[in-house]
Amino acid sequence: MSGPKVVRVITREEIIAICQGHIAALVAAFEQWQRVGKRNEIVDAEDIRLAQSRISAMGDLLAMDKFAELQKQAPLEIAFLKADMETRIERAAEKTARDRNEGKRRLRAANSLAMALSEKGFAVPPALSNPGSCSQDELQAAVTQGFALLAPSSLPSEITDRQRELAAKLGEGEAHPTLADWLATQHPSAVEDPRLADLERRYEELRALDPERASKLSDRVEKVSSDRSSRRSLLIDSLALDIAAERRTATDEADALVKLRAMEAQLKNIQTPASASQLAKINNLLNGSSTVAELSNMIATATATLQTIIQERAEQDRRSAILAGLSELGYEVIEGMQTAWVENGRVVLKSNKRPGYGVEIGGNPNSGIQLRTVGFAASADPRDAIADISAETEFCGDFSVLQAKLAASGGELVVVKALGVGTTAVKRISAVPENEISDTNARGTAPTVRRS
Repeated sequence: MSGPKVVRVITREEIIAICQGHIAALVAAFEQWQRVGKRNEIVDAEDIRLAQSRISAMGDLLAMDKFAELQKQAPLEIAFLKADMETRIERAAEKTARDRNEGKRRLRAANSLAMALSEKGFAVPPALSNPGSCSQDELQAAVTQGFALLAPSSLPSEITDRQRELAAKLGEGEAHPTLADWLATQHPSAVEDPRLADLERRYEELRALDPERASKLSDRVEKVSSDRSSRRSLLIDSLALDIAAERRTATDEADALVKLRAMEAQLKNIQTPASASQLAKINNLLNGSSTVAELSNMIATATATLQTIIQERAEQDRRSAILAGLSELGYEVIEGMQTAWVENGRVVLKSNKRPGYGVEIGGNPNSGIQLRTVGFAASADPRDAIADISAETEFCGDFSVLQAKLAASGGELVVVKALGVGTTAVKRISAVPENEISDTNARGTAPTVRRS
């Protein structure tokens, strides 16, 4: 049991607001995930449906008052979406870079075969003369034709048609070289630099995340790819640094946009002049081109605005929760007490169960509320220590019930500091006629306080 105490109140409304903030952040992360995924064609309808179902599950947790579980699961889901998109981008970039290199090798192989045919005096198939303008099937057919022309013939020129037919039958089932076979014979190290392949893969990752930033480097990537001079290694190193820097900026910008979108969603749920003003600023910024620094500054401003609004509402909710709870427990609460608490820093509630006693509530609800038993008596009246202890003990029991009520509704009443029953004398307030105690509180004028 305890006497005077300092408590911290967390209301159901506060916890719901926190959970709604988590859901808003998750929705913003999902929208970014979906936007990048669709643009690069690396998510399909089923992927999106599954992600949306997980967001719906967060809403179900909120509806079922599973606040702690939601606050644990939502950040994990946000982290998953970010990691999942990075993995998808890496896989897609690797495939794109691999296909690009395969295309280059195919062109080199076609050129080599065309030169070999030309040197032997054979007519070069059109697809080998200009391999970049034909399809894969056309190029494969041309390669097969070219190999057939270059293949040495062991049959004498004077053979008959019947002999050619027999030779063809004997050759049935033999493997014929394909474009893939030809490419496999081309030694990659002779024409490809692993560092260049890594550079192109990283460039593709940047292009998937931010096409506009990547476009500024596309010409340099092409020049480095075709460069065969001694400067190539230095050019690769320089470009790799620039790609990495652009990737960091693009990632920072994407993260900042997700945060700002989450702030925007939360502010839209709060109808106040401050939130409306902040939303207008956010809208202006998002509708134009913005830097990471500008986004960061707006996030800081929006966060401060949102926290101020939340704290103001929380202060009001905390006052209401305490007053409503004590009213249910038999303490007299009338209209205007919350205003009196704000103006005077404290209010006194008369106990309807124990005449001559009540409870004083004071302090800022956002930092700590002080609660203590008080007695109504003139300073000259003798103190009844036994009655004081009994009143403190009774209020201690009421306080435990108040804690349970707040917990049942999803809130919390935490004791920050408490003194034992009887440790200090019960605070005396000059006797006021019973019909004036509540009126005095309602008018915002606290009774005169005297310590005995």
